[in-house]
Amino acid sequence: MFERIYTVLPSDVGTAGVMKPRNLLNCLQDTADMAVTALKADVQSVLENGYAWILVHVKMSAERWPGLGEKIAVRTWHNVNEGLYTLRAFDLRSGDGRELMSGCTSWLLLDLVRSRPVKPKKNLPQIFVVEGEEYPSISGDFTELPREFSEGENARKKSYEVRLHDLDANDHVNNAVYIEWAVESVPREVTANCRLSGWEVNYRKGAYLGDEVIVNTQEDIIYENDSSVKIFTGTMMAGQTFLCTVRTYWR
Repeated sequence: MFERIYTVLPSDVGTAGVMKPRNLLNCLQDTADMAVTALKADVQSVLENGYAWILVHVKMSAERWPGLGEKIAVRTWHNVNEGLYTLRAFDLRSGDGRELMSGCTSWLLLDLVRSRPVKPKKNLPQIFVVEGEEYPSISGDFTELPREFSEGENARKKSYEVRLHDLDANDHVNNAVYIEWAVESVPREVTANCRLSGWEVNYRKGAYLGDEVIVNTQEDIIYENDSSVKIFTGTMMAGQTFLCTVRTYWR
């Protein structure tokens, strides 16, 4: 298990005084990359060997968002015993050890020459791990989110143009940006008065510089323990290409 102590900086926080989603997600991605650097399985190392990591699923829950100046422990571990998929788990803890967030992700290792996924255990054998005390088991129970839905009174549409700032080293839109677009597509009265308590993502394709991304968002409400949870499910398209579906939960 890899652990990183991170201090929330002024540039990390938004109007609510807590970490902005993109900054938090970039922190998770950077921590995962640090965790596998020694194994020569970080983004740069696999790229030099003709591979790329492709994020497929995300499922995270948040009890509390860290605030300005707070020191948090970001922990991550992985499991490559899932055929084509690599599972990576995260948890964030406060200075007194309380869990702030937790969740898991699934990844594919893409052979850039053949444009097809390959088994990480075979092609990057150095990252093979055995579950145990240091590497707890990881649940790969991800929700299959809808790719489309009929427009109704609770539906809304927004568009975003891909900027240079949105791209990663592979010239694709960074994974965190899609979640940022999903949050931006939620009504202001919700983001101002509710807490983002979880999110799920099914990724399919990547967007590129100059693309116009259309986010179609559907709102639903469920009730848990006498309180309501607002759910916003956003499907994202660039032209005729389906990119991903992002579902956010607000309490």
